[in-house]
Amino acid sequence: MAKMKAALMMGPKNIITGEKDIPEYGDDEVLVNVKHVGICGADLEFFETGAIGAWVLSFPHVLGHEPAGVVAEVGKNVTHVKVGDKVAIEPGKPCFTCPTCFKGLYNLCPNMLFMSVPGGAAGGFCEYVAWPGRLVFKVPDNVDTSDACLAEPLSVALHAVEQSGIKFGQSAAILGAGCIGLCVALALKARGISEICITDIAPARLEKAKEIGVNAVFNPAEEDVVKGILDRNGGVDVVYECSAVQNAFDQAIPILNNGGMLTLVGLWGTAKQDIDLNGLIFKEASITTNFRYRHNYPTAISAIASGTAPISKVVSHRFPLEKLGEAIQLNIDDKNLVTKIVIEI
Repeated sequence: MAKMKAALMMGPKNIITGEKDIPEYGDDEVLVNVKHVGICGADLEFFETGAIGAWVLSFPHVLGHEPAGVVAEVGKNVTHVKVGDKVAIEPGKPCFTCPTCFKGLYNLCPNMLFMSVPGGAAGGFCEYVAWPGRLVFKVPDNVDTSDACLAEPLSVALHAVEQSGIKFGQSAAILGAGCIGLCVALALKARGISEICITDIAPARLEKAKEIGVNAVFNPAEEDVVKGILDRNGGVDVVYECSAVQNAFDQAIPILNNGGMLTLVGLWGTAKQDIDLNGLIFKEASITTNFRYRHNYPTAISAIASGTAPISKVVSHRFPLEKLGEAIQLNIDDKNLVTKIVIEI
């Protein structure tokens, strides 16, 4: 069987460039020649310890779930893409047959097979991926695959903004200016929200926020964020918690307007956090949550292609596949300097 180049994780903090078989594809699948893959926070956790909670890797393992590339082959039942098309891959395989999927909530499918997760599907840091055609989306010619791979984090952000129900003319605050926080800012701007505050302890991330047009940035290590936001506009209508840090979470309710919405976007390392329930009740505020995305990839790709969401501005570093381990370690060691790393295959 023909071989392909792949980044093989041999154990915690140990990635080598090796080979594995090029995957076979079925009648309803597409074989994609992967060109670019984004590094996600989940990749960092798997790299460091070999596990995330109950998800324990067996080795060798291929990480990565944000791939984009060019169609190499198509199954006989696939008609919406052809060989040579640039595509982005939505990395979760729901069953599409369970009650949850029938409700349209396929991102919550209990039978989900997610790319690079133990018990899921093969990861994307390799030359070829075989994937269901219905989860492979054509990318316009003017979009490079280095941007198309970022349709994944942008889809997370678009879903978060939809979940929050924010309306034109309302104001927002984003707690955490990592990749997802910055993508939420792009999604808000695309929706016409102009009054956006963002917080982070890393000056480099706040500079990135300014680059994408956020009009107010706050560093909680240097200033009273709550006072700054309240002094600016008396509070905000929607808060997006993207940091998964208790100190930041504590700032969410005080800056929320009466009747506001707190949207939880960041995924916490532990399930229990302190929350000021009376603070929420006295403001008659609401909480909503966000898990991955559903039906968002086409919108994300359109926003990238039109320039409405200039996603390349979120990227801080680029590395070749052969330096994946080095890139992940940089993200761990210098996370205050990194917003997003894209790997070129």
